[in-house]
Amino acid sequence: MQVEKTGMKKTKGRKYIEWTPVFDIKNSGYFAGLDNGGNWFTDTAEGLKSLDEGGGIGILPILEMTRADFDSYMSEKINSSDLKIDLKLSELVTKIIRLSFEISTYWAELGIEWLDESEIDSDLETKLNYLIKNKKYSQNFRHIAFTKIKRYERKNTST
Repeated sequence: MQVEKTGMKKTKGRKYIEWTPVFDIKNSGYFAGLDNGGNWFTDTAEGLKSLDEGGGIGILPILEMTRADFDSYMSEKINSSDLKIDLKLSELVTKIIRLSFEISTYWAELGIEWLDESEIDSDLETKLNYLIKNKKYSQNFRHIAFTKIKRYERKNTST
């Protein structure tokens, strides 16, 4: 379970960057990794894509793991490499969860399971309230989202 070596790789925009592949996405041979600035990229047939330019779609399969399994997996990856402990993992997780709510009901169902109340902000609360009203999402999804919003609101009003 060794992390791949840091190297140069071409981005979708045909620019070369130095990056470190961190984990194989569902054993596909395509990796998610970081550039020297700690920004996440996914390896695609087109080249590296940052999360902000659509690279997050390639990482959505991590949501098929439980969050605890992913955290454990990443701990092993970090411990078996010379990567910094602060890999902006929370940024990666937050972006993937938010993206899951925009792609499909399948990914949204997985994303809501990963979401922790402490990761909710007012924008995400608004988005979740919209999704709760949208009947295309399952009753289970809407119930979990509603519960997480209520816990988030309770925490914010009690402080």
